Order: sequence, then structure tokens, then C-alpha cells
Amino acid sequence: MADNLLEMAVRHLGSSGLGALGKALGLPDGQAEPAFTTSAASVIASMLNKAGSESGLGALMNLVTESNSLDLSSPADIFTDPGKMTSLQQAGGSLLDGILGTKRDGAIGVLSSALGLDSTKSGSLLRIAAPVIMSLVGKLVKSKGLNMGGLAALLLGQKAHVRDKIPPGLLKELGVANLDELAERTVVETTPREKVRAAATPPPARKGGIGKWLWPLLIALGVLWALNMCAKKDRLDDGTGAVIEQQEEVIVEETPTEPMETAPDTGPVEPMETSPMPPATDEATADFGTAFREYLANAQRDPNREFALNIEFPTDGSMPNAESLPDVQTLIKIMQEFPGLSIALEGHTDTDGDAAANQKLSESRAQAVMKMLTDAGIDASRVSATGMGSSSPIADNDTEEGKQKNRRIAVKVTSFSE
Repeated sequence: MADNLLEMAVRHLGSSGLGALGKALGLPDGQAEPAFTTSAASVIASMLNKAGSESGLGALMNLVTESNSLDLSSPADIFTDPGKMTSLQQAGGSLLDGILGTKRDGAIGVLSSALGLDSTKSGSLLRIAAPVIMSLVGKLVKSKGLNMGGLAALLLGQKAHVRDKIPPGLLKELGVANLDELAERTVVETTPREKVRAAATPPPARKGGIGKWLWPLLIALGVLWALNMCAKKDRLDDGTGAVIEQQEEVIVEETPTEPMETAPDTGPVEPMETSPMPPATDEATADFGTAFREYLANAQRDPNREFALNIEFPTDGSMPNAESLPDVQTLIKIMQEFPGLSIALEGHTDTDGDAAANQKLSESRAQAVMKMLTDAGIDASRVSATGMGSSSPIADNDTEEGKQKNRRIAVKVTSFSE
């Protein structure tokens, strides 16, 4: 059974947290739980809408990962502390901007009508529900090791739980007719080419007749002959009819009894010269963030050097795994620290499939990462996204491991001023 985010959120707040929330927002007695539930359902439906494209799902995963840093362990304490309440709503406002964008005010208006509250209280409810839901999703993504396809599946599983809790008019505000249409638009993991080929390739025809038993019989006879030859000793005819056994010749090297002449002492022996091991490169010894920062600090930078993000893609998809996001987060932080830094993102694929399709796929991967950066506030003028297809491999495409390495996003510096 799919995790019920609404139930988890209400259980996390508890009666004390819901009571403190009602008092903080001035809600009528007994209205805190249904008001929060409706707000949380609105957030989940908006997340489903956001997941309607690969770039949107990537941005959503980025927001989910950031939400892991939120401390919501004591909701009642947060709701009774004005300072903490303000910080929580500020974080929730940023999340709502990322989820709803320009539809944020419309969603608040729909919630106000449904709950009979003014827009200020409805806005506060959404700004509180957003970080609570995001924090729970972030914990599930981390504990279960979900990739972006897994996040999409988690959100799809909420359809039955939120169907009767979404305020009337919200789906229209999001641009869909009903919840089923919203769910159908949610991106799921692309089927890898290997599975498609396996499904399209018919199983080999079974051989009949003598071929069914001849080869197994010959193999069995060969094995028996080899075992027989190994088990018995070689026998030779001496010419008289008698059989003699040929014993395996054993050569024993005798230790000389005479002492060996010692070489004259010619001084200390020079140690044998050995070839030193080549020094490890930055990419091998440091993570992306460390290597990239060291590169920026070096005045003699190689303008053509590329830094591969530790990011993995399925064979035919542009949705990276959740484990891939730390490097993207690091890149965002570096871009924020150095406003004079502009970069190019290059998408690369393996050699499987059509070259034109690979080029298009690599471009969509680069654009998905670019979208994560711009959604985090990085100006789009500082980032470019290009698809390189399979033209620049860094590993052997004849192995699965090599293909995985070639499915990568490379970062290059296009301009930098401190």
C-alpha cells in the first residue's frame, strides 16, 4: 500500500501541534485539522501537477532534497514561537513559488473559498503545509533511495488519498479537468532500450530431431574421456606384450654442498630504480565541489577542462537518481558564491541507438539540470545547455559500466570574474 502523506502529516503534527496551529492562526475550534488536511491535499495535488514534465519533476526533486534540512521535529513549539513561525512560513513561501509559480495566488483564493477564511489565513495554511509535506517526502526519498521515477510513483500513489480532500476549483486553477488527468500527466521512468529490445525480440526457435540430444551426448562423452585420461597413468607397450607404467618424472634440484663464492664488496648497493606511480588526478582524489573550487582558484585554468557531475541517468531517460542531486546542489552553491561565473552544461550519452535520438536525449538531460539551477534562482543567462550525443565518450561503450560513465553531464566554465 502506498504511503499516505496526508495521514502521515496529521499524525506528525499530533493533537498538540494542530491545537497550537489553530491558536496561532486564529482558527475556530475544531477547524485546525480539516483546514490543514485540505491545505496539505492542495500541496500534494500541486506537486502532481508539477511532475507533469521531466524538467518539472527534476525541479521538484531539487525542492524535496532541500527540504531535508528543515527541522520540524517539534511542531507545537514552532507554532507557539512567533520567530520560528515566521521562518517556517518564509521557507513555505519559497516552496510554494517552486511548486505553483504564478498559480500561487489563485490556489490561495480557491482555498479561501473552500474553508471560508480570508486570504491571509489561507496563505499561511499553505505556507505551513508545504514544508511539512515536503519534509515528509524528502525523508521517504532518502530512506527508500528513490530516484525521480520513484518520486513520481510516490506522488501517483497519493491520488486515492487526496481525491476527496482537494478544494473545489483547485484542479481548474492548475489547468486540468480532473485528478485522473493530472495523474496521467505525471512523468514516470522511461523504459530502457534493453527492455524494449528484449520484448521485441522473439525467443529462439527450439531445435528438434537429432540436434536435441546429439550435442549433449557428445559433450558428456568428452567429459568422461577427459576424466578417464586424468585418472589413469599413461601405459606403454615394451614390445614384448608386457605393459609398463610410465612414472611421472620428478626433477629434484640438489643444493650445492660447496659454499658459493661471495662477490667482492664493492660498496653499498644502489636500490633498484622503479617507475613511480602516476599521481592521481583531481577527478580521482576529490569530489566535484572540491575539484571545481580548486580549479576556479587557479589562475592558470585550462579553459577546455570539463567536470563531470556525479549524476546517473537511466538508458533512455533524463531523470537522474536522487543520489545524483548533491553535486547539483553543490554547483548551485558555487554559482551563488561566484556571481561572475557562467557555465556550459554538456549532455552525453552512450552509443546505443540512433545518433540523432542520442543527441536529442543528451540535450534534454542537460536542459533538465539547467532547469534545476534556474529554479534555484540562478540567472538563465549564466547557464547554457547543449547535447553532445555519443560523440565524446570517456569510457568503453562495449561494457555496461563504460556506458553508464558515458551517460553524464559535464560542466565547463565559459566565463569567470571574481
